[in-house]
Amino acid sequence: MPRRVRPKKLFLTIGERVKAFRLAAGLTQEEVAEGESLANKGHISSIEHGLANPTVETLQRIAEALEGLDVELVDLVVDPEESPRHALIALSRTLSDEVLAEILEKYGPVPELVPRKRERAHHRASGARPKAR
Repeated sequence: MPRRVRPKKLFLTIGERVKAFRLAAGLTQEEVAEGESLANKGHISSIEHGLANPTVETLQRIAEALEGLDVELVDLVVDPEESPRHALIALSRTLSDEVLAEILEKYGPVPELVPRKRERAHHRASGARPKAR
């Protein structure tokens, strides 16, 4: 597959997060690639520039390579600027385990995943009619 020449927004967001955490850990691209037996420094560079579509497994291995930062997969894929939910997830990184336990005790337990339904827009061009309720 040819190399992407323009980054996609999601891939760029992930790449920026990977780079920020890598720099905070004081690691080079090569050290991250070697640490988790990832392809090579070029692949890490492509990820950081949003030019690669990293697999979940690759992102997990990158998170594990960022020694000493306690980085989890979710930290690499959420953008605190994207939504209040993402900002809350990012903020939770700064809280101690004790504070997190208090929050979970007060607001928990964590519910099962229940998708929120969104109203579907009626598209006139398709000729589809909304279902009668």
